[in-house]
Amino acid sequence: STVMVIVCVSWILFGCQTAKKVTPEEAVTAQVNKFAEAMKAKNVDGIMAIFSEKFEHYEWGDKAGAREFLQQAIDVGYLEGVEIDLSKMQVKVEGSTATAYPIDVRASFGATTVEMVFTKENGNWLVTGVDASDL
Repeated sequence: STVMVIVCVSWILFGCQTAKKVTPEEAVTAQVNKFAEAMKAKNVDGIMAIFSEKFEHYEWGDKAGAREFLQQAIDVGYLEGVEIDLSKMQVKVEGSTATAYPIDVRASFGATTVEMVFTKENGNWLVTGVDASDL
């Protein structure tokens, strides 16, 4: 139908105008920014939105364990006044894996430096690992 053609054409045109090539570094940085905003808002769903189903951690286990850990940290007030400093952060990309480090986190629990490991899955960079010193 004519309507379908118009919809398809507008998608194609719209897509071309907005398809600024985003580098992997920019894409990972955007994900870290989402993480930082969600942490400040204490929004567990927002934090977990950038986590992969393949996430693994030596202490928390999987994505569900990470969610539980974050929810408990919020519930007991560990993330009160959280500040996340990304000014020194560097993103290193190797193929479909990337690391973002150092991410400096301060809150009522104290301070820690975090490294986030991202893996590209279906075009999205998702967190597959987190390493936090001093936690």
